[in-house]
Amino acid sequence: MIGVFGGSFDPIHLGHLNNAQQLVQQLELSTLFLMPCRAPVHKKPLTFSTKQRLEMLDIASKNLANIRIDTREIKRKSASYTIDSLKEIKHQYPHQSIGLILGMDSYNQLPTWQQFEQFHQFCHLIVLTRPGEQQQHLLKNFTPTNNKTKLNTQPSGLLYFADTEAHNISSSHIRGLLFNSVMSGKICANQNLVGHVPEAVINYLKKL
Repeated sequence: MIGVFGGSFDPIHLGHLNNAQQLVQQLELSTLFLMPCRAPVHKKPLTFSTKQRLEMLDIASKNLANIRIDTREIKRKSASYTIDSLKEIKHQYPHQSIGLILGMDSYNQLPTWQQFEQFHQFCHLIVLTRPGEQQQHLLKNFTPTNNKTKLNTQPSGLLYFADTEAHNISSSHIRGLLFNSVMSGKICANQNLVGHVPEAVINYLKKL
């Protein structure tokens, strides 16, 4: 199975990376693609530019086994919707199942996504949770399962709640730490980022 982990990654943090690594191992993913969006429809405007987000993703993931960056959404010139990416990925990998990896917040918003009622034709849903988040519904087109084998043997349409170690880290919290420590247009050294963001990304941020 191929994993597709979408998001703004504004910026990438250890919660993203730790979950990605755990899923690669637990679900025996052949590849997990980190797929940054161009402009999120359901969130506030982005803080970091396309170039900066891609550079931080590259720095953070380049030494991680089976984890790659998929740039199809961030480079798409027209309006970018997950359904379009799922169709493209399924066409590109017709013989592999696809697991769309979502946080619980995104899962709860799925009924508002473009053509979400078609998602079950192209992918399974792999849902991550954080402390305090609650599942608000079950999507009628997806069948819940806790059988990891079925994710590989059935082409699409399953709903799997991942058993990963919870990391109560968010990009919005990291942005708050960063921009509370801005001086003269530079992000100064801030030890509060240690344990939240990879060291190489912290060094990158200090140079902005």
